Amino acid sequence: MGHRSALLLAVVLAVGCSHETRSLETFEPGPFAPDGGSPDGPRDPMLAFGQALFFDPELSGNRNISCGTCHVPFLTTAEGIPLSLGEGATELGQFRTRNDGAVIRRHALDLFHRVEMDVLFWDGRVERLPSGEVVGPVPTPPEVTRALELASIVPLLDRDEMLGQPGDVASDGRPNELAMISDEQPRVIWAAIVERLRQHPEYDTLFVRAFGLDPSQMSIGHVAIALSHFQEVLWGPRGETLDPLLEAETARGRALFEGDGGCTRCHSGDLFTDQRFHDIAVPQLGPELDLGRFEVTGVEPDRFAFRTPPLRNVGITPPYMHNGAFETLEDAVRHHIDPVRSLRSYTGAHLSPTLRATLRNDPATLDAIEANLDPATAPLRTLSEDEVRFIVTFLRSLSNPQEMTRHPEDALPVSVPSGLPVDRWNGTRHPFR
Repeated sequence: MGHRSALLLAVVLAVGCSHETRSLETFEPGPFAPDGGSPDGPRDPMLAFGQALFFDPELSGNRNISCGTCHVPFLTTAEGIPLSLGEGATELGQFRTRNDGAVIRRHALDLFHRVEMDVLFWDGRVERLPSGEVVGPVPTPPEVTRALELASIVPLLDRDEMLGQPGDVASDGRPNELAMISDEQPRVIWAAIVERLRQHPEYDTLFVRAFGLDPSQMSIGHVAIALSHFQEVLWGPRGETLDPLLEAETARGRALFEGDGGCTRCHSGDLFTDQRFHDIAVPQLGPELDLGRFEVTGVEPDRFAFRTPPLRNVGITPPYMHNGAFETLEDAVRHHIDPVRSLRSYTGAHLSPTLRATLRNDPATLDAIEANLDPATAPLRTLSEDEVRFIVTFLRSLSNPQEMTRHPEDALPVSVPSGLPVDRWNGTRHPFR
């Protein structure tokens, strides 16, 4: 038996031996009906499987965080805070409290239209190549054919985001056996996660309904497909085709966006992104220096370059930039007018004192960011405050109410197969609507 096979067997045995015999809550999906029919009518079995996985903390090492913790339906599939807080933190959105959790270097991206994209994450570490091959920082499971599928399972391997640290004890008192596996063995970690799922009979049932296969055939690739499908159904393009959504735009804002603003040099296509990488002199803040795309490619021109974000629904997904440096859409647009001046004058006055203290505005860092500045990102001329307002009005028109779940909590299941608690918004007024 090879070393990896032996390790996997040990992990599986550990999971099986440590699993407590306890009554499981029956999986109850939320009332969201993706086909517009009655919530009590026939359901898409792949959607049901994906919904359970998306909100079940069982996929995290310490059983204390799920995909839905940082991608909150009630907060337009993001968090509304500059930098995410990883496993160990508590609460949601602007109420999230760090406790023992790590500060993640980047802002949690919203999930709107992500299934339409070939390049995912701020640094593009998951990508679907023109050949159709999906590549990322870890080996791609054979079942995976879309970028969103791989991107949905990569965070499970991140120790700060979801995996946890060696020696951790999970929220239910059991050892975190996932964190004991080496980072060099992502397939083994994924296999152990699947083994966790198979400890709960309801996951076998959901898998069989979704894929029509024997439960013993369940793999992380199937988990990836189901998670991607759930996101596509809830937050993919909905209603009319994309172009008619522009009918309510402010004409002057669109003219500036396509003309003197120079915005379409990067924000082009149906999703208003070239899916490429640019250094636009975003201020650096967070737990460590973030070199962006350079960390994936090692190519010098990629230093401090981040992927152009799509702009569909941009008006309801603050804050902005890879680290949430700008609180409002107006501030983000103003930054583009004169990136260097904005970079060198940035104080982060709106940030919490703790986060503001991480701002890197020393001359060496500012010079390095400016040295790689993409000259194509600045407007063709200086824009007035009125013109900024026109562009912002146009950008806000790119939000499609049809893509908002009418009652966001309906996207959540009542319970999940593991019986662990489902993170829920606290019921206060929606902060962005």
